[in-house]
Amino acid sequence: MQILVVNPPLGGPAAAPCASLRAASFLSGLEPLAVWDANLEFWNQRLLTGPADQAARMWRGQGFYDPASYLAARQALEERLDQAGQNLAQGRYGFAGLRLPVMLTLESLLDQAGDQGHPMSAWAADNLELRLPPGQKALVLLCLEVPGQCLGAAIMGLWLKKHRPEAVVALVGDCLEQAGAPSGPGPAWDHALSPMDPGPLRQLAASLTGQTPGKGCSLELASVSLQGFLSPAPVMSLRPVKGMELLREDPRDPGIAAPRFLETGRLVELIRQLAGEGVAGLLLTSQEMPAAYLEKLASELDGNQTPLGLSASLDDPPSPQALAVLARGGVRLIHWSAPSGAALEPGPLLAAMQKILVSASRAGLWNHLALPMEGSDAWAQALLDFTGSNPQVVHSWSRPTPWPWSPRPINYIGEPRAEAYRQVAPLPGGPLWRKLAGPAHLLLYLERHGCDAIRHWRVRPEGDSVYRLGENLSYVFAEPKDIAPEVLEEVALLVLAAGKVKPQWLRYNLANAYLVAYASEEGVIVGTDTLKRLRPEYLEHIKEQSGLDLTGYTERGYVSIRPEYRGTGMGNALVQGIIARAGGRKMVIITGEDNLAGQKLLARNNQRRVRTYFSKRLNKPMQIWMPQEQDPELGEEK
Repeated sequence: MQILVVNPPLGGPAAAPCASLRAASFLSGLEPLAVWDANLEFWNQRLLTGPADQAARMWRGQGFYDPASYLAARQALEERLDQAGQNLAQGRYGFAGLRLPVMLTLESLLDQAGDQGHPMSAWAADNLELRLPPGQKALVLLCLEVPGQCLGAAIMGLWLKKHRPEAVVALVGDCLEQAGAPSGPGPAWDHALSPMDPGPLRQLAASLTGQTPGKGCSLELASVSLQGFLSPAPVMSLRPVKGMELLREDPRDPGIAAPRFLETGRLVELIRQLAGEGVAGLLLTSQEMPAAYLEKLASELDGNQTPLGLSASLDDPPSPQALAVLARGGVRLIHWSAPSGAALEPGPLLAAMQKILVSASRAGLWNHLALPMEGSDAWAQALLDFTGSNPQVVHSWSRPTPWPWSPRPINYIGEPRAEAYRQVAPLPGGPLWRKLAGPAHLLLYLERHGCDAIRHWRVRPEGDSVYRLGENLSYVFAEPKDIAPEVLEEVALLVLAAGKVKPQWLRYNLANAYLVAYASEEGVIVGTDTLKRLRPEYLEHIKEQSGLDLTGYTERGYVSIRPEYRGTGMGNALVQGIIARAGGRKMVIITGEDNLAGQKLLARNNQRRVRTYFSKRLNKPMQIWMPQEQDPELGEEK
């Protein structure tokens, strides 16, 4: 009985697959057993031809790490995929594999797979002929990493059922749980098995071979080449789960199946084994790790040099201390799953999420948010706005990719956007991370360039060059009369987008200011500051509630920095530029007690807090700040 473990075509080409190697490890000791990466062969033989071959060589070399070279190669590869994808299937073929139509049914997928004119049918037949001689009894495992491989597996399965009826075909993939696929035989397979639980697979193999597989959980790489993937160093996905267990709250409870993880010490041992085999990075992002598991894993990873990507839940996050230890232990990337549900209250939940993500970001980790498939309108909108408004803590995000033939309706919650900034001019182009071909490439870029550099790299609209946010800023410090009205209006819109100022007196105050400052890059205004005159009514309002008479003072305010530019130093440059041009005028800054970022900026620029008062108009505490050396008799509020 021959055993052939297959990674089917129409998946991505960047990382060595986990599902096929995992299935092979569960059957260790059974011979003859071979692992065939049909997906990589299909890419190399049918897709990476002509100019695409030269582009692939670029991605496999050190030019991969140069963003401009990377983008040029990507453009050539995309042109080839667009050409090939028109004939492969409905949907679009990309670096993550074939993206199938959302509402594809099992029947229509099998209809496509049975089309003898499909460009992959002849290729699959030729390669299966070579590996499975007629009359040879065999167990063929078609192991799925991504939804697009369902079509490749169906094409192979139909050929096997027709031309190798003596072979037993098993489909192994997450689609079974996520999409409700039938667990019994189908037109293209005899068995449908979960990759999470090795029991049924081992039982099937034992019944067919008359032998008992070994203990499993050791990945045998001897028969698998780690070369040929579209990356300069091999990255591998790894599922750190050894099985499922039934959890019950009481004896009457039917329970739910939950993953049983490898012991943390065994996982770290496996990471070291794979690094010794030449694996340059590992993605353990297919399964969320509970906080308790991550806390223990953090201490075990001491000294690890292999870059890792992990998966965790924002409902059950590790402590900030554990996040810092994970970062020191080689973790570069965390895939966070966002809560979903109809009864979620956005306010407290978003505040808790931000706290966790800020801790991870400060530790040097890249935060990737996996958006839920669906959610209540209020929660969905709040989550999308939060994600789009906080690129300094949510560094990247992804929408879910459904498995085909899903039995339930899918209601996507849309793409993130910063609602407050929809009125200002958009930044040209897009972030570099959106041009990286999947998490394997992101992991390698994070290891080479670091989180901060990648967060600030942006691709120009032409798609062939990048710039770093903040590296080509130009500053203007001018009186309002010397600023074009349309520019002054854009400054006003940017101030309003920050959400700290009401519009009633904004444009009047700008037009009558001593000095207006703004910074621009790539033709877009991205930050502002202003030295304002204090209106008599406002002076009286401040005196009545704070006890301070600010007659004769100027107010520095209307500081607004686009979220993408936080951390570039632009805020400091604007503040210092305004102070240097104040001309000896006495200066105050009035800010909300809840504006923690603004207070940090003030403290960094040698300012002190002199008074806190409660604003009845704004219904919140406000603070008055001024330069350290100014009016020393007022002291500093403790």
